[in-house]
Amino acid sequence: MDQMIKKTFVEEETLLNDAFRMAVSVYESGFAPTFIVGIWRGGSSVGIYVQECLQFLGVESDHIAIRTSYAGLPEYHKTVDDPTSIRVHGLQYLLENLNADDRLLLVDDVFNSGYSIEAVITELQQRLRLNMPSDVRVATPYFKPARNKTGRSPDYYVHEVDEWLVLPYELQGLSQDEIVNNKPSMAGILEKFEQ
Repeated sequence: MDQMIKKTFVEEETLLNDAFRMAVSVYESGFAPTFIVGIWRGGSSVGIYVQECLQFLGVESDHIAIRTSYAGLPEYHKTVDDPTSIRVHGLQYLLENLNADDRLLLVDDVFNSGYSIEAVITELQQRLRLNMPSDVRVATPYFKPARNKTGRSPDYYVHEVDEWLVLPYELQGLSQDEIVNNKPSMAGILEKFEQ
């Protein structure tokens, strides 16, 4: 892992509040999704926050998490170089239940290259065909427009950023010093495993 990459550590409460802000933006736009799909990993927790907030505001929706083959920073550059390597997993429930008149909200934590979202939409279009919802929108708290490699942008986002974000659940690729300095409670939990 390149220690020269500038990293911004996002606290759990910040992510939670940003997800709620984003859900309010969805609500205020008049969009009422019938399905909310969180993209595993980070989009699953953000998707839960968005779904809970929308439900509190009176928007009922079906919700599920799916997974793409994203592997974190160590493998990130491989998917940017070859986006066709991204695989989408866990679509069966959506394939059995989505219809053309549904309103689909795809939720992720960070919209970076856009390839993961693009892979999900393309796979759904190919497999659902005429049942593909005509209204598909994307929500992500963090958008990196300078890194976007697709013609798509999120419909809803809270922050435009450029730096590498380390989200609350991430440990992979961090040095012991980064964990101690930025995730001190985790450092205490993991201290007996230090090498």
